[in-house]
Amino acid sequence: MAISNQGYRRDLNLQETTNDTVALDNLAGAGTADDLSYIQNNLRNTSNIPFNSIDSNGFFSFATDRLISASAISTQGDGTNTTITVTLTNSYLLKFGDLVELEGITENTSLNTQYSVTTASPDLTKVFFTKSGLDYTNSSISLSGVSFKLKSQNIFVFTDEDVVNLSENVTIGSVNLTENTNYYVVESDGISKFKLSTTLDGSAIVIAGNSTANPDNFQFKRKDDVHQQQVINYIPPEVQDTENFNYPSDINGTIDATQSNIESAEYFTLKKYRSDQSLTTPDSIKFEGSINLHDPDNYNQTGSLVTNQGVTGAPAPGIYIGDTRAFSSDNNPWVESTDDDGGSTSKLTTESEEVSIGELTFLDGNNSMVITGIENDVSTVSGVVASSFTHKIPIQIQDGSGNKESYYLLVSTS
Repeated sequence: MAISNQGYRRDLNLQETTNDTVALDNLAGAGTADDLSYIQNNLRNTSNIPFNSIDSNGFFSFATDRLISASAISTQGDGTNTTITVTLTNSYLLKFGDLVELEGITENTSLNTQYSVTTASPDLTKVFFTKSGLDYTNSSISLSGVSFKLKSQNIFVFTDEDVVNLSENVTIGSVNLTENTNYYVVESDGISKFKLSTTLDGSAIVIAGNSTANPDNFQFKRKDDVHQQQVINYIPPEVQDTENFNYPSDINGTIDATQSNIESAEYFTLKKYRSDQSLTTPDSIKFEGSINLHDPDNYNQTGSLVTNQGVTGAPAPGIYIGDTRAFSSDNNPWVESTDDDGGSTSKLTTESEEVSIGELTFLDGNNSMVITGIENDVSTVSGVVASSFTHKIPIQIQDGSGNKESYYLLVSTS
């Protein structure tokens, strides 16, 4: 449909417009230029965060305060407030709103507090923030005993599958990371830590715990290009249950409940079994039903792994019953315990909490199982009487002539 202001004006000799925004709005309708501006430079948009530290588990961690070396600190009062300038020894990415802290200043101790960064120089070597209600000027504050820290806030880090580059080549322990390589975020908690992989959803690059980085002021640069799927995700979902669904009226309560759910999830994810990483737990595990054990790479079928000896001396991977790997031995899980009295208190023991016995046969011909104190049609039992037991197992006893009689085995857990 034609629009009255569409195209070039004849009375201006079809002069080319010098304002592309106006041209786009004329051609496609008012507001089109603003809409297109949101995806301007889409494929070149990035988000940067500075390196903080490596934790004891080899994660890139942002959960601790970062001590930043300063070469100079100065203040400039304007009669009401004081602007503080910190010159860094090495450039470091500090952004608007970052929480920083000064400690150890002796000339004016009221400067020893936390601040919100207001701006930083383009070369990232100077950072500025304001002390309200103080008029104090000092062009050269002594650095003796002074510390300058970036406070941890645990608000956000990159998440799984994000594509990340580094601002420069970096060596972390024995690992070399290069500037022009695409890395993928894995094992991120979405709050304070993550690892990197060279492939999407691949294994994390192994970095020794508490390693140091050289240089230690590099940046992680995430690619923030927007694709069709992100636009689709932004569309509000269709409400299909119009009777029971509604948007919350208590926003604060909803936020509190959401925070509680997040904290619960963070706790329980440490207890759950995951397919993307190993998990060690001291908790007892009980199974109901069958367990399927797969070895698609035939890892356990070569060398010493066949005899349960792992490559590092630890047991080979698998499911174990006691100290024996399942399906790698025909060992009987029952152990005979014989006492010195000749066997009156001997017993079979197993580490399993639940057992199922098909046929238990004593065929050694040496009276390996003897039932005493029972005669034909007796009403009382003499001999050894069970004084305590926790379970009973129904069995049938067959004599040498093939006659069967029902009895119960009285057993205990210890």
